[in-house]
Amino acid sequence: MKKGLFITFEGMEGCGKSTQIHLLAEELKLAGREIVVTRSPGGTPVAERIRAILKTRTDGEDLAPETELLLFGACHAQMTRTLITPVLERGAILLCDRFFDSTTAYQGYARGLDMDMVLRVNRFACGFVQPDLTLLLDIDPVQGIERSRNRAALETDRFDSEKMKFHRDVRAAFLDLAEKHRDRFRVIDASLEVSQVHAQIMEAVHARLENL
Repeated sequence: MKKGLFITFEGMEGCGKSTQIHLLAEELKLAGREIVVTRSPGGTPVAERIRAILKTRTDGEDLAPETELLLFGACHAQMTRTLITPVLERGAILLCDRFFDSTTAYQGYARGLDMDMVLRVNRFACGFVQPDLTLLLDIDPVQGIERSRNRAALETDRFDSEKMKFHRDVRAAFLDLAEKHRDRFRVIDASLEVSQVHAQIMEAVHARLENL
């Protein structure tokens, strides 16, 4: 069976994930690789419907943290079985904007849910599927939120409006995850110019491709 490459991009709001995913996808396509780009939550018709619930307030009603966790779990279960596994089995490279590490950071660390429960939901939803390489685009929360507020033409959501402490907690969570999972995480300085960030990413990706 062919084995593709599963690369996830993580980071707080405004870190530049979308731009860097596009740049990486274009460069890998030029090298003749089959590239599939997706996002979490989302990526399949069912998962996109879950995304709509997660990203917006419904008639002024906020989602409970426990509801968020279960909805992200449902999304990841659907993505894993109908998108991620088939793509990897045919040997393609899958680039995903967020995955279960975001659930751990946002719902576990920042929302304060029981971490064992968060990890159990992640394992149940994703099974044995995990990223081969996770690129953490690290940026100071103040700079990230400022960037996020300036992207008027792009999608914004209720996570953008969280208080600064929440975003600082998210950043600390991602850095802690990167330290705990150094085998697959690479921390990228996302405060630099776009081209400099891209260069860091290409170095990390080429190193991973050489080990396939």
